[in-house]
Amino acid sequence: MKKSLQITQKDQATIQLQATVKKTTDTFLKVHELHDGISPLYLEIEHQQINTLLELSKVSPFVLLYFDEELLFIGAAFSLYGSQSPFGISTQAKKILLLQYPTDFVLEEVEKLTLIS
Repeated sequence: MKKSLQITQKDQATIQLQATVKKTTDTFLKVHELHDGISPLYLEIEHQQINTLLELSKVSPFVLLYFDEELLFIGAAFSLYGSQSPFGISTQAKKILLLQYPTDFVLEEVEKLTLIS
């Protein structure tokens, strides 16, 4: 399902995105099976475990933006090279936005995410 998302930066500038939204209770995700390789992917992790393992092979270059339960920005991770190389990340974040890298905005300026529709 596609939804409109809005990233708000620290200076209150906004970036509008259309993203594929996936909700899951899985603790292990093969992201390349969920991602079309082009459009942003927003993941809502709904299990009660502490960590989720994201298998990110075949998805590059990209950046993962992590948000807390109130959708405030809490961190980022990158994979910039070698889309065929094995690569995975374990994360405690339950709200994750995957974007192609480089982005059109400064990542350090991200403040929060809003789901519009």
